[in-house]
Amino acid sequence: MTENEVRLRNIPWYKDLVDYFNVSPEQALELGTRKPNRKPDLPGSKTCEPVSGLTHEDIWEARERKTQEDIFSFYQEQGSWSCFRQVVRHADENLIRQHISATLPFLKAGFHFVEYGCGVAPYTITLLKFLAANVPKIDLTISISDVECEHLRFAEWRIKRMIEEQGLVNIKFNVETILPNELPKYEKEINHFIIFEVLEHVPSPINAITNAYEQLAEDGTVVENFILHVDEEAEDDGPDLMSARLERTKYYEFLVEKFDFLKDGNLETTEHLKQFPNNTRTWKKK
Repeated sequence: MTENEVRLRNIPWYKDLVDYFNVSPEQALELGTRKPNRKPDLPGSKTCEPVSGLTHEDIWEARERKTQEDIFSFYQEQGSWSCFRQVVRHADENLIRQHISATLPFLKAGFHFVEYGCGVAPYTITLLKFLAANVPKIDLTISISDVECEHLRFAEWRIKRMIEEQGLVNIKFNVETILPNELPKYEKEINHFIIFEVLEHVPSPINAITNAYEQLAEDGTVVENFILHVDEEAEDDGPDLMSARLERTKYYEFLVEKFDFLKDGNLETTEHLKQFPNNTRTWKKK
């Protein structure tokens, strides 16, 4: 491990939360740790208001979530909740680092890297740490996409700070906000597409992956998963949407038809994907 890699890995996981939300490391951990029925006093910021005295379920159930506008508004109404929860969830970067390492053989100057439904952008942050430690002068375009919400604004801020602090002067960085009833169009074809712990929350996984596929470069790669938290026949479980679950089989069929599975030269099948719904997989466009 190089000196730069050691330095970057030793950046405290809570640094961005502490600086952006003006909290202590102990508060960051407490606010981001999952507990049943918890009602944290979530701080506001320059881009959101504080939220207190509500469970995650209370926020979801505060209004009907029938339209895409209603569903998307949930992510604004929760304030900084997902900022803390996701940063704590990914405090140990080992799993994300393993997934990123699978993309590095395909990484070339001029490539376009997209993290879709990015949340706090754990993949982008981990990739930037690798670049800063190993190839800080590489020419790349990086785009993040999510609905309009606090964790998208927080992700944008932390990425811009890392690019500046680490001298990644050749990185072109874009934010493409996902709007209700629309799908983002990127200025440049995509070489590598990340959609991690997202599809269970989107109204139509088929539309999301088709939109990505249509903008994916020849031999472009995709890292994806489609988490199954509850029984497929259950009603909407908070932001896990029934409309997403109903498309699971068609989504798997699309992957098998349009992509080659990259692992030891083996191809996945639709039935195998159903058996292991929470696996994170890397695919290459056929």
